[in-house]
Amino acid sequence: MVLARYRKPIFSSGKRILSSASMPTLANFRVLADTTTIEKPLLDDRSYRLIKLPNDLHALVIHDPTTDKSAASLDVNVGAFADRKYEVSGLAHFCEHLLFMGTEKFPEENEYSSYLAKHSGHSNAYTAAEHTNYYFEVGSGHLLGALDRFSQFFIAPLFSKSCKDREIRAVDSENKKNLQNDMWRLYQLEKSTSNPSHPYSGFSTGNFHTLHEEPIAQGKNVRDVLIDFHSNQYSSNLMSLVVLGKEDLDTLSAWVSDLFSAIPNKSLPRPDYEGSVIFTPEQLGKLVQAKPIMDSNKLELNFMIPDDQEEYWESKPSGYFSHLLGHESSGSLLHYLKEKSWVNELSAGNMKVCQGSSLFIIEFELTPAGLEHWQDIVVNVFEYISMVTTQEPQKWLWEEIKLMSEIDFKFRQKKGAASTVSKMSSSLYKFWDNSFIPPTHLLSSSINRKFDPEAITKFGSYLLPENARITLISKKLQGLDMKEKWYGTDYSLSTIDSALLERAKRVEKNDRFHFPRPNPFIPKNFDVANKKSEKPLKHPFLISDTSKFQVWFKQDDQFLVPKGTIEILLHLPDTNTDCKSSVFSMLMAELVEDELTDIVYYASLVGMSFKLSHWRDGLLVKVSGYNDKLPVLLETVLSKTKYFVPKKDRFETLKYKMIQDLTNFGYNVPYFQIGTHMSVIMNEKTYTHEERVKVLQNHVDFEGFSTFCSKVWESGLFGEALIQGNFSYEKASGISSSIDSEFKDVRAIGASKDDIDNVIRLQSHVLKSGETVRVEMDLKDEKNVNSCIEYYIQIENSLSNIRQRTLTDLLETIMHEPCFSQLRTKEQLGYVVFSGVRLSRTAIGFRILVQSERSTSYLEFRIEEFLKRFAVYVNDLTVEQFDGFKQALKDKKLTKLKNLSEEVSRFWEAIADGYYDFEAKAKHADELEKITHQEFVEFFRHFIHPESKVASRTIFHLKSQTVPPVAPTKLVQCALNNFLYSEGIQVESEKIEDLLEGENDTNSIAEKVSKYLVENSLVQTQEAVRGKLASVLENAIDKPQPSIYPRGELKTLQQYRSSHPLGGLPTPVAPLKEFYYPSLEHL
Repeated sequence: MVLARYRKPIFSSGKRILSSASMPTLANFRVLADTTTIEKPLLDDRSYRLIKLPNDLHALVIHDPTTDKSAASLDVNVGAFADRKYEVSGLAHFCEHLLFMGTEKFPEENEYSSYLAKHSGHSNAYTAAEHTNYYFEVGSGHLLGALDRFSQFFIAPLFSKSCKDREIRAVDSENKKNLQNDMWRLYQLEKSTSNPSHPYSGFSTGNFHTLHEEPIAQGKNVRDVLIDFHSNQYSSNLMSLVVLGKEDLDTLSAWVSDLFSAIPNKSLPRPDYEGSVIFTPEQLGKLVQAKPIMDSNKLELNFMIPDDQEEYWESKPSGYFSHLLGHESSGSLLHYLKEKSWVNELSAGNMKVCQGSSLFIIEFELTPAGLEHWQDIVVNVFEYISMVTTQEPQKWLWEEIKLMSEIDFKFRQKKGAASTVSKMSSSLYKFWDNSFIPPTHLLSSSINRKFDPEAITKFGSYLLPENARITLISKKLQGLDMKEKWYGTDYSLSTIDSALLERAKRVEKNDRFHFPRPNPFIPKNFDVANKKSEKPLKHPFLISDTSKFQVWFKQDDQFLVPKGTIEILLHLPDTNTDCKSSVFSMLMAELVEDELTDIVYYASLVGMSFKLSHWRDGLLVKVSGYNDKLPVLLETVLSKTKYFVPKKDRFETLKYKMIQDLTNFGYNVPYFQIGTHMSVIMNEKTYTHEERVKVLQNHVDFEGFSTFCSKVWESGLFGEALIQGNFSYEKASGISSSIDSEFKDVRAIGASKDDIDNVIRLQSHVLKSGETVRVEMDLKDEKNVNSCIEYYIQIENSLSNIRQRTLTDLLETIMHEPCFSQLRTKEQLGYVVFSGVRLSRTAIGFRILVQSERSTSYLEFRIEEFLKRFAVYVNDLTVEQFDGFKQALKDKKLTKLKNLSEEVSRFWEAIADGYYDFEAKAKHADELEKITHQEFVEFFRHFIHPESKVASRTIFHLKSQTVPPVAPTKLVQCALNNFLYSEGIQVESEKIEDLLEGENDTNSIAEKVSKYLVENSLVQTQEAVRGKLASVLENAIDKPQPSIYPRGELKTLQQYRSSHPLGGLPTPVAPLKEFYYPSLEHL
């Protein structure tokens, strides 16, 4: 495969464009390009205008006449590499965090996030090496207000002292979240062993030491350094802005000009690191050996490449090598190594590090045998490279790559507003005035345009053994005598063995390697079978309804692309009778996919995809992409699945890999693990990773698995299928018949729908009214400092209860921002704080999740305290505020689908869950109109409030084995906040922190706070609160949380599942006959 980190170079056609001098110039901005000159996909109904403001800020405004979401992103051409100048690691990242926390015009620290939350919006940001990217999305009627708040980040941010201290903690928490993550650890190891004079070698995230302790030791005030950084690095001439809205281009341009022209222009040069290399000649030819956290064996070859993007933006030579080295068909490097059982996966591609430097990376996932033969694999790599470079660049192959890049661009569909603007702003600098790519190709930069054999040959000359660094990763490695500074990774660094280098330099021809054959899946027919409808169909139709198959069909009437999806769920009772059969099914899906690699990879290169997976009680088959060859791919996949005969060597290899993957799950971040654990306890016939590993190790062998594969169809079959996209009814009927024909010799599970549902529909375990259950589990990773809690509240036993589902969705809308603001921003409990709806198979619930260094019992206490405060917030909402939240949720529910895959996902979910509620979102939007504020208050009091006698809760504690005690100052601060809130006294969090600074004695704090309250007329006398306050604060230290925490009856996962009944089968919202295609109505 092509490497995930690979960033494609930018390309352009030779099409003539108007020069910027011939474009119109308006009073307050200059137009560089617009829709008349910019190449667009065939179905793109958006209009574009690239402008330059008087302060040299470049902006792209996008008019989307049909969007219901607006968005904006500003990319600053300054990133983590700028830290070095200020000698503060993580400074750019810290700036990104703190920029959100209030501006002179909008001083409230949550003003921006609150505004977005009230108008069905959200925001985020990220810091890269040379860029910092900020973006948001908001309901289309509220773009101007969001832009006003957004623009002030870059004009007059506050960088307030109290926010500074909290966000240092947030950055530290974010860093600690990643400390046991192999991706972060190995990436930093690569950086730490690079050229120390290049900023690539730095530590970009930052932590408490680099942002607080180290500056203090050096006599620096980090806030002053931060202000200096923002003042001298954030310049309008280094900024790219993209704004997408429903408004016309003139309006959007005027808004951009009015709001963003005030950003100061320091006329700074773009960052340029071409004078320094990321690896010196002495650092090449090195072998890095490292021990991971997870049980994994990997090999990586890195080649240092000059960043020739400017020179080769039309020809993309690195893509030629990515395509070949990442190929998975017969004759490829991966195919050869898989046959030897040395490698499971391979990826290859080019990663730009910074201006002037790139890395071409080849990564392998090794088997245990591959680990022993890693040197042979290195030699094989250079054998394959030699096969490619000793022959002329293959023009026919490049033409295939070019053709597919053109097809993919031509039929590109819309993406979400936020992702669109963020991605475009991050690359807009390539199209600035006087930049190296003409703005004509702003949207079409992915197209290959020029065959340049000399450039391909030149790129191949960099792929030499002496220009490589090798990284070998395994827990089995010995003699690792070094420890990486920031993450503590054990490693060693040595020169690559001279004998290995000689073998790699003097490779002989390997007859097993050859170029791939011409791709048989390249589509030729792009005719669209339908016209756009003003009233698109709201659901698919049943075109076949038998005891063995239900086939649903919807012809595309909205997006009009030559693409489609065919999804088939094969319910097979023997695939999930117990944990062992479930494991057999997982293995079968993996091995069928593995055997189909050759042909499926060709399909993937031309925009088609295939996935076979174990799903609850059967196998899920999905093929999608250009519909011209889709039925051919489906036929191949179904035939292989039906008549699959496993091979022993691949069985053993993938069985080992499955054990490895399941075991490694326990080393994932806690918040990722806890979701899976909750699914296991809530849903029937769902098994833990530990249960699956035990079965694999003790009860699964090749003979038993072979028997399972040959007999799995004997238990009967019921299939549900969806055919959707660019298919006529006749074509869909033909596909339906071929599916049925493939399984004609397999009997049906049952004769009636009730018989079938009793076999195939799986349910959820439910709680009794008023029941609270606690489940506790220790993290497997002994060194992970983070714990996680999920506080789950059961609302309703059936997903079909529209009223309760809508009320729960409304709760999510109203609570999202206050929960994040209180638990993460103000209390700094942890970097990961989330609240929202949790749906199981058949039940509706709500959850609050926090990942933190604090104990889970303390987190539970803080969650319930928040819920008590939130009850007051809910009760005090004005009618206008409540109606605003309702409207925000309604807008979200009625958000238009942006592409065919989104519509397919919505319809398939409604089929697979057994409710067939294709119009659920529209129903929820209608239901919102009937909900009153009083009803919502009662809903919260009844189901959610911690003091409710009927609330049903499951509280899952996933506990770190290294939980530190809660700092007394934090306990006092929380207690003080709660006391003031309970007394109805409002004091800003910043002021509370100021009052606590330097104080350790609770009586002294009570005196100081009560005096402040009197001086600011918040209470009449000190005596009214001083004694009570002192008692509260003292109690906070003696008893960090009430003795009821953690609450609930403690149960193991197994006890939970065995002691809770199932909630019942899903009930279709309408008889299936109502969905029959007209030709079936007589049945």
